[in-house]
Amino acid sequence: MTDAPWKGGKCQVPMWMGGGPAGYCAEEAFGPQYPREYLAHHDGRYLFDRPAYCFGPCCPNHGGPKAGDPIIFQDGYTKQGRPMWCAVMPDFENLQESEAGFDGNPVRAVTNLLADLETKP
Repeated sequence: MTDAPWKGGKCQVPMWMGGGPAGYCAEEAFGPQYPREYLAHHDGRYLFDRPAYCFGPCCPNHGGPKAGDPIIFQDGYTKQGRPMWCAVMPDFENLQESEAGFDGNPVRAVTNLLADLETKP
């Protein structure tokens, strides 16, 4: 059984040495790697370049969230067939107990989450 997509762990970006695999980054990660659209919006270095491949938790150096930042993961598809993004805070438990923002654009999903958090007492 795999961990929930919003959980952290050790960074799973593959490392290479001399053209061969040399393990994983293994730095502390606080969630999965941000979608490319979100990284391009918040970090200019990913505007035309792709972030390092990461399947699993991803450290901030490789495009993952920093401690306390929103976490974004894919949760199904939109009516147009594009990925639906779910944005949650690090203390997320489930949709009944925690706030979440959804949208086909990861930037708007985080905006929706932050707007919901502002309206809560």
